[in-house]
Amino acid sequence: MQVLKHEASYYQTSAFKWRQRIGFGISDYACNLAYLVANTYLMFYYTNCAGINASAIGAMMVATRFIDAFTDYMIVVFIDRTDTKHGRYRPWMLAGTPVLAVGMALVFAVPVGWGGTAKLAWAFISYFIMSFGYTMVNIPMAPIVSALSADPAERTKIATTRTVFSNLGSMTASMFTLPLIWYFAGASDANSFNAVSDAAKAVGYRNTNIILAIIVVVILAVCFLMTVEINPPSRQVQKSSFLDDLKHIFQNKYYIILLGFTLSLFIGYFCMFGAMQYYYTYVLADPGAQPLGSTLLTACAIPTMVLAAALNGKGISKRNLMIFGSAVDSAAYVILFITSNVTIATVALGLVGLGMGFRQSMYFSIMPDIFDYTEWQFGKNMGGTQNAVNGFLNKVASAISGALTSALLVWCAYEANITELNELAAAGTPIAQAFPQINLAFKIAYGAVSVAACVIGLLLMIPYDLDKKYAKIRADLNDRQK
Repeated sequence: MQVLKHEASYYQTSAFKWRQRIGFGISDYACNLAYLVANTYLMFYYTNCAGINASAIGAMMVATRFIDAFTDYMIVVFIDRTDTKHGRYRPWMLAGTPVLAVGMALVFAVPVGWGGTAKLAWAFISYFIMSFGYTMVNIPMAPIVSALSADPAERTKIATTRTVFSNLGSMTASMFTLPLIWYFAGASDANSFNAVSDAAKAVGYRNTNIILAIIVVVILAVCFLMTVEINPPSRQVQKSSFLDDLKHIFQNKYYIILLGFTLSLFIGYFCMFGAMQYYYTYVLADPGAQPLGSTLLTACAIPTMVLAAALNGKGISKRNLMIFGSAVDSAAYVILFITSNVTIATVALGLVGLGMGFRQSMYFSIMPDIFDYTEWQFGKNMGGTQNAVNGFLNKVASAISGALTSALLVWCAYEANITELNELAAAGTPIAQAFPQINLAFKIAYGAVSVAACVIGLLLMIPYDLDKKYAKIRADLNDRQK
């Protein structure tokens, strides 16, 4: 159990609460630097720089996710049985940091001179290392919110701070990743980047991710030092195996809703980011506008995250806020699917951000409530197990989005070396007339998949009513800790 160095009153002060919120919040800043960069640029890097076949990439991503099922299980078994002077969750976040950083650097370091099979093997191994490191860091991040505070209102503030920093991480990646890639490739902008060799482009991606990996290590170390687990789990009335835990958590109807929402949220999100570089390069024919668009996407989410927390504090349910955000995002994704105008597309990305702010903030806020409901039902804290399954579905969503994008690339017969296609892109000419099927494939990946995912997520949240019951559940759990 976390060894507390101060009197109980210290942990109720505003100064400590803000230290806790910010210390935890920056962890998702680091995670988004790692994971969002991979989901946004990795597919394009594999096909256009490393020269790996799109269908092979899709198969590799799906296979890696099934392996993740076993690694997630292994990690969660240890987490739910961890009890140290640093707490239950923080040690795992710290231990996963170097693994994640090494994986970040390796996934964008495929030796371009190797043969196809060797390059695919490198991609598979490095992608697994990055995923395993991300598992170690990310699985504790949802259940730790329960350990950081017992107050549901404070948990919402902690979760909101996390989502704000998450989007700040996305904004940092959006603003600086492409310029850094261009710089390290010896280019000054998108047009000159298109003219450099594939080897130079590969150097740009590799060096950029080494820089980001170093930043991730520093931030997660600071997170470990700033946070304290002050609310331990209630006394367990029973011990059970992992399989028993799985049986219990799937008896929680709210957890089933959460899992469905996780799939829908992240399939739409990752599919959009995975297709973004193709969309700006070929559909809009203006890759130089991508940093502005993706920055607007993340910047617009921040005020609505703060607004969502304030509205929740005023009595508007987390369920209703998530439904509203899903409706806004659905409308925005329809616009992205229809338009080929760079200005309209950029504004629509800002609209996606506004809706995403509501969805992300409340998504991370309801997770500890749902975990508490399971503990209330069965007398055992299974937050690690629940977040492992949820985190695995997050990765499945990433794999599905990658497989969908690669399948669409195969369907439209896209190849990175199509001369006329690249000439149109270099000239800043949209490909809609010359390559209508390729154009449609990128639009489906970027907008249509996300629309469907948003609508499904909205429908899933309609029967969610835990907000009405949570006060009594929390009171019962507090009594069990005495």
